[in-house]
Amino acid sequence: MKRFLVLIFCLVTFPVAASHIVGGEFELQYAPIASDAFRYKLNLIIYFDEINGLQDNKLQDKIITARIFRYADNAFIRDVSIPFIYDSLVKYTQPKCTISQLKTSKMFYSTYITLDSKTFSHPDGYYIIWERCCRNYTIANISSTNPQIDPSGAAGQTFYLKFPPVMMNGKQFINSTPHLFPPLSDYACVDLPYYADFAGTDEDGDSLAYTMVTPFSTHTTDAYPPLNPAPYPEVKWRNPFNVSNVVNGHPTLHISNKGLLTVTPSRPVGLFVFAVRCEEFRNGIKIGEARRDFQMLVVDCPIPYPPEITGKKLTDATYTYKKNMTVSFANTVSDADRCIEIQVYDKDATEAADNYQENISLKVIPLGFNKNVSDILPVPSTALLTKTDSTTTFRICFDECPYIEGPFTVGIIAYDDACALPLQDTLKVLVNIVPPANHNARYVTADITKTVNEGSPVQKWLIKAVDEDGDHMTQTIIPGIGVDLASAGITVTPLGQQGDTLYSELAWDPRCNVYDFTNRTSFDIKLQVEDDDKCGFSHPDFLPVNLTIVLPGNHKPTIFSPELTNSDPAIDTVNIERKINQSLVFHVNGNDIDNDKLVLTGTGKGFSLADYGITFPGATDYGNVSSLFTWNIRCDNVNLDAKDKFTFVFLVADNENKCRFRYSDTLVVNVTVIPPDNTAPELKVASTNPELVLTADNAMNVTLGQEIDLSLTGIDFDTSPEADLLQIKLVSATGNVAPQGYSFTAAEGRGTAQGTFIWKPECDIFTNGVYKNDYIFSFILSDNRCFNEKGDTVDVNISIKDILRDDTEFLPPNFISPNGDSKNDFFAMMKRDAITGDLVNILPLDNCSGHFEGIVIFNRWGREVFTSASREFRWYAPSEASGVYYYVIKYSDKEYKGIINVSYWEGQSQTQR
Repeated sequence: MKRFLVLIFCLVTFPVAASHIVGGEFELQYAPIASDAFRYKLNLIIYFDEINGLQDNKLQDKIITARIFRYADNAFIRDVSIPFIYDSLVKYTQPKCTISQLKTSKMFYSTYITLDSKTFSHPDGYYIIWERCCRNYTIANISSTNPQIDPSGAAGQTFYLKFPPVMMNGKQFINSTPHLFPPLSDYACVDLPYYADFAGTDEDGDSLAYTMVTPFSTHTTDAYPPLNPAPYPEVKWRNPFNVSNVVNGHPTLHISNKGLLTVTPSRPVGLFVFAVRCEEFRNGIKIGEARRDFQMLVVDCPIPYPPEITGKKLTDATYTYKKNMTVSFANTVSDADRCIEIQVYDKDATEAADNYQENISLKVIPLGFNKNVSDILPVPSTALLTKTDSTTTFRICFDECPYIEGPFTVGIIAYDDACALPLQDTLKVLVNIVPPANHNARYVTADITKTVNEGSPVQKWLIKAVDEDGDHMTQTIIPGIGVDLASAGITVTPLGQQGDTLYSELAWDPRCNVYDFTNRTSFDIKLQVEDDDKCGFSHPDFLPVNLTIVLPGNHKPTIFSPELTNSDPAIDTVNIERKINQSLVFHVNGNDIDNDKLVLTGTGKGFSLADYGITFPGATDYGNVSSLFTWNIRCDNVNLDAKDKFTFVFLVADNENKCRFRYSDTLVVNVTVIPPDNTAPELKVASTNPELVLTADNAMNVTLGQEIDLSLTGIDFDTSPEADLLQIKLVSATGNVAPQGYSFTAAEGRGTAQGTFIWKPECDIFTNGVYKNDYIFSFILSDNRCFNEKGDTVDVNISIKDILRDDTEFLPPNFISPNGDSKNDFFAMMKRDAITGDLVNILPLDNCSGHFEGIVIFNRWGREVFTSASREFRWYAPSEASGVYYYVIKYSDKEYKGIINVSYWEGQSQTQR
């Protein structure tokens, strides 16, 4: 059909704005290199409206910045700059159908990125987006206005691609997103079928599923909206359009699960936008999602006539089959007769509007199976129909071997050159071809089931398969799950084909010292034979082989401890407790009644024996083994704050029996270590000043001026493994007045310790007129026995009072007779002790409240005749007359006054007071 189309679809004049987006999509392709196993190629494809878009917009988009988010929580991951690479025009299916109202270009952007495993390993995957405004303002089915005039109705596009993590279950997860089929610059005609293949390809062989979805818009109507995370706003459908009615049609626009886009549009005509979601599945689990937006132009077109195809068998007189036809061929039919004839008619060849001619082409497709069936098309398979010859015929011939066993159906399609898309008619032909006769290959050897004892001679079987046609045969070995023939000593040796018989030899060497049967003793195998028949159909025959080896008996070794399990091998776990400074010593024995070689080992669970000073050398011997476990548990090799439970695993293994069985037995010893025993030390205190007595409850009364000397002695009775280290400390000193001026020498010693406390208090200990202080001195004795330190404490209560000055009985003498008779010759503060006869000073004692300062003596006229600052003063009244004199004895806090009678009377012997 060569007539030009008359379009009633009118395009409006666009304002100067970014009205240019047709659609597009992202692609992410795995592209590793030697230095980067996580390199990918990221592509962005934008479809640009060359008719309605401004070229300035293409110049603006020479480099774009996309953004990647984590799918689980929409967290921002990174930005990616993608440079422009090239643009090209999108082709028409029929180039001669080009119209001036529809011209689309493809803008291609690409870059390489690394998706490092640390960043891109979340199991829910990631998505990449780019937002751009705006779509064409002339779109009929969605709101798409100029944002400068009506921003509420503007529509942009969010390009979106979801992709899986690059690591999954600890392994690299390799994936490339689908390549969607390149769109076409085709338009749809009112009331005419439209179809387009949107299906893509997947390099990983993943399953793809297609659905129509509502297109995404953008967060704002800015030319370059901010790249925000999901969710994304959708475009606003105009009434009556929606995702189920994208284009008015009968039927409306639809995409199959396999990606075939179909519609027979009705009015209105116009430009319609749609979006297709392609979901990617691997092993039934969705791993990704690609979206493509595109637009469809619906126009009024002249209604052409579709071609008509009919068929007949070679023996039929007329073409009577329309739409469906069935034909059968026996295997005796010659190649020339294994054919049908079809006839194609197109009324457009008789129309003046089509210049009285129409181009017709044939194609053939398989229906219900997947084979290339184009070889049945005649050459040529095209024809030019004219007014005088508007009908043409073709002969379709089939090979003697059908495409599949049994009947098959092909669709023979005749299509014309109508605009915008070819119109077509299909004849479905059900073909039943009997293939050439063939006998299938088969085994004549019976099924093999054999059980042998280990060490038996090599077992051999002659395997024979026959093919009565003498076809070449091929034998295949199919091991059972987990069966490794070579490690089991099984071989199948081909012996060649002689005539119609194929020979091979199955051999099995059941020696366990040559082959390892520790993991498997039964082996299932299938031998498969297949002939090379002419049509290549598969009809294999199978020979089951089941081989079993009986291994010699072998006893499991046993492990026990004479001390811990009482030599009972049935006990496999022992729980014991030990104290620090104790030793743990026991034997571990192993026994094997087969007298096999045994290896005895011992390990700590989660720790090294050597780290704790433990010795267990282990042992290797035949039949019986024994080794001594020794652990001297000491403070220097155990820290109970870090670890107090220890698990020891002892293993005896039968390592060298004939069939290499790895039998073993285990003894687990759980040891809980607790603190050591400890006898508390004792602290004694004694006064070393004989003037001061320390009572039984460690109390002491002290008069100011006395020196306090205390001896503190600590003793500890623990001597194993050595005497404890003792320390004596003064831990507190308290009183109604804080003590000061004392000294204490801390003591330290192993087994014993000696400390000294010394204090000679002075008057400065009294304050606020209080002359009695009470003190408590607390001493502690501690030992250093690890994790069980003990001690003793002593509180010494010391009460200190001032010197008592009692003057209630202070009666100084009041008469002297300095006449030289050695009786009352002087005035002094003396009296004679009644017992000793010694002179004793009778002045009140000095203390902290007051002390003697001196004496002054005056005559009766008030003249000072004597003064002294000595407590031992003597006044002999030299050259003084008889009479009365006055004295003043001065203390710092008081005075004593009195009179002195001086008389020189001879014979006076009485001392007056």
